[in-house]
Amino acid sequence: MALKPIIISFLLFLYSLVAFSQAQKRYTGTIYSSDSTLLIKNVDVMNQRTKQMLRSDFDGSFGIDARPSDSITFVHPHWNRFSILAEELVENVFLQKKAIVIDEVVVMGNTKAAKLKELQSMKNDLNVKGGLYYSGNPPWQLLLPFGMPTITYFYEKFSKAGRNARRFEEFMQQEIHNMEVDQIFNKATISDIIPMEDEELELFMVAYRPDFEVAQYWTTYDLHVYVKKYYKEFKEKNDAERLILK
Repeated sequence: MALKPIIISFLLFLYSLVAFSQAQKRYTGTIYSSDSTLLIKNVDVMNQRTKQMLRSDFDGSFGIDARPSDSITFVHPHWNRFSILAEELVENVFLQKKAIVIDEVVVMGNTKAAKLKELQSMKNDLNVKGGLYYSGNPPWQLLLPFGMPTITYFYEKFSKAGRNARRFEEFMQQEIHNMEVDQIFNKATISDIIPMEDEELELFMVAYRPDFEVAQYWTTYDLHVYVKKYYKEFKEKNDAERLILK
């Protein structure tokens, strides 16, 4: 009979080890094309167990919550599907291109890379100073009994530090969106389609700058169609205004 408490204690110890080994945590990394140093944006990253899905950022980075035994899947229409256990994830994830791909993803220039690095550094500083793990956006799983202490969720969600982190995250995303639009819709790319004088080009770019939600999925063909369509409208409006002034 004396062995019974020992056996129970041992079983509880084993159970706690299993529970600890399966505790959910955040896995982060960067997604590249396997044939180059190309950073891949807009890759769907999914936890097959929880069905949580997010997309990789402009710089190919991602972060997803998972248990070590969860299967994480990466999906993009121009790269082959890839699945891996969370515990086997490494910092850099490489995807293989499909046989035929329209080259619509561009390697970031040094200026944009430096700007992103600066923004990320500012974000990290805010998190460190505020004692934040999730930049003010804690996953609901923290409310479960096997997650981190519940107080972490409420601190991230409702503290001043959490609110500041979320505001900075919104600002950072807007800056990234602006950089991405600038990379697609700029003087060089527009002039390759329709040559214009500098003044006319600047007026056209201000009047017809596309929203990020529209431009983010464009191919080179889509840009050609957009510029030609709206340049025609731009010219007609300008000609009409000149006639009125006369």
